[in-house]
Amino acid sequence: VEMENNLVFEVKNLACAYKSSISNVLEIDDLLIDKGSLVFIIGPSGVGKSTILETLGLMNNTVKSNSSTVLDLILEDGNKIDLLNIWDSKNSYISSLRNKFYSFIFQSNNLFNSLTAFQNVLSSSLIQGQDIKLKAKEAEIILNELLSDLNIDSRDDIDITTMSGGQRQRISFARAILADFKILFADEPTGNLDWYNAKKLMNFLKKKIPSHGAGIIVSHDIDLSLEFADKIVLIDKKNKKVNGQDFSYGIISLENTFVKENNAWTNGKIKLDNSNFLSFIKEKFI
Repeated sequence: VEMENNLVFEVKNLACAYKSSISNVLEIDDLLIDKGSLVFIIGPSGVGKSTILETLGLMNNTVKSNSSTVLDLILEDGNKIDLLNIWDSKNSYISSLRNKFYSFIFQSNNLFNSLTAFQNVLSSSLIQGQDIKLKAKEAEIILNELLSDLNIDSRDDIDITTMSGGQRQRISFARAILADFKILFADEPTGNLDWYNAKKLMNFLKKKIPSHGAGIIVSHDIDLSLEFADKIVLIDKKNKKVNGQDFSYGIISLENTFVKENNAWTNGKIKLDNSNFLSFIKEKFI
């Protein structure tokens, strides 16, 4: 049984839907995100993988709740921020929470074309009001490791518009992990990368997850998740009819949440080694 003081997120009985949709996009029966963990969320298209990032990451109000719904961000001191009614708050308060606790890596890397590669990496720390001199040294180390093919340092003035998609993706990754964060959200962060650079980034990210926080990654890359995840959440696809129309939606439950233990994966009921778990995922979800 996972104790609350080991958690950074606790979600129960939550439905997610967009204002324009007549059906739920995602239903979360139970989701626990542990401190210090790297969590991969996997599932077919159209089951709400990005929706969970938008909901937990306070990017979009998708929350539909009832009296038994729990949606808590749990702080280091054990205090909780109830995110259920957060959208009734001022935008400035929501922005301040995101800025204080979160960092993001998006599929579209959202870089500033007017800034150099180095300036882009520092931009998140600047927004957070960090000591830029200190951060510049750290930025140089991160960039040299993640973009060793480019040899970037603070004296360089590399125009990011001349960079490849994969290089830009690594710049956006460096920016996200340089920021001070409790939770790192990533949407297909290795989508533009070859196998070598994808593994390099994941190794780097694994080291950067704070002991009081977590990394939550939406990915199609099952092999990467088997290698680097502490927990894999499989979103089950369900279909239903609403007003005669067919809709598909996703369900997250403890049954389809697997934790890595001694090189095997368990949901508390069954235990599978890597190859059997891979077969299980492919059979059930792809």
